Amino acid sequence: MPKNTKFFVLFLVLVLNACIFNNDDDKPKSYLFVEKFTQTEGVLISGPEPPSMQIDFPTYRYDSELNTLNGIIDFEIDKNLRFIYGSGTCLSGTAGGGCGTGLTGVYEIPFKQGAFEMLKIEDDGTIRFIYEDEVFSLGANEEHAVVISYLDTTDMDGVNSISEITSTLTISNFGFINEEDVISWEW
Repeated sequence: MPKNTKFFVLFLVLVLNACIFNNDDDKPKSYLFVEKFTQTEGVLISGPEPPSMQIDFPTYRYDSELNTLNGIIDFEIDKNLRFIYGSGTCLSGTAGGGCGTGLTGVYEIPFKQGAFEMLKIEDDGTIRFIYEDEVFSLGANEEHAVVISYLDTTDMDGVNSISEITSTLTISNFGFINEEDVISWEW
């Protein structure tokens, strides 16, 4: 084979390899969705109904069947986004009513919010995190839950109102969501 032909073939292989195999723009973009959520429910045990604490409304919704995330997205969804973090609390029964939730775009790891600290995300979506000074690992579509129950007593004009409060904290790794399935609510 002539020298010029060898050079042309080598050049062509390198160009095609760069275009076909190293073009990140051709890959579908997806983002890991991790949530720390607390559900607190109160059941009246005795006495009068205590005053009900009300909190805001949910600002996002994850649909596990469709693998879609809809909500108020006030962060950039771009190549620098490492994962989407959802957090919130819902109250029901004598604990109160309503939900307060929010989404955060995370661009840098480690990431810390309250007692939750994300340490690492593996290529397969497995996360390593610290919650209340304990290290955990969750694969995609896995969760870690902690349930705490206690009695709450409130003085209602000299009469005790006693409720059993059950609080369930769940940290969920919902896995990867395609970019087109992260949908900002229109107002």
